[in-house]
Amino acid sequence: MNQMVFSTGGDWDSTTLHNNGEEVMADKLLVELHAGRDEDGNATSGGLSRGGEATAYILPQGSTDQEPIFPGNLRLTFPNHALVIENSSPTFAIEMTQVNFDGQDVSNNVLDLMVNIDSVNNEVTASLTLYKAHWFSSDEVATYALL
Repeated sequence: MNQMVFSTGGDWDSTTLHNNGEEVMADKLLVELHAGRDEDGNATSGGLSRGGEATAYILPQGSTDQEPIFPGNLRLTFPNHALVIENSSPTFAIEMTQVNFDGQDVSNNVLDLMVNIDSVNNEVTASLTLYKAHWFSSDEVATYALL
């Protein structure tokens, strides 16, 4: 099972990726997750427990073969946020995924998660969108820029 740790101070020189304690030289790290929507695609309560779609892999340096991150644990440390994604299902069943954001379990609030660290194309994207339902006021949708 993978135990991946990604860390960045916000620039390439401070960016590292480790798996099970060993440094991994990778051209790309991609985690894309979409969940928490009803049959019509509208945001709703339940997050990952409602199912969804996910892709998560690394592309080792100089390789064209994607290596899956899950089953396992991925810890991402950004300058102002920390994110932990865990899924121990051998088939990467999305309902089994847990997401912890800045010390809080947000698994039932996740709408979208995008982490694309692509050193070859010099592309960096990292964001998390959460949904929070309210009984007597408007529901909230908040997107956090992680980088």
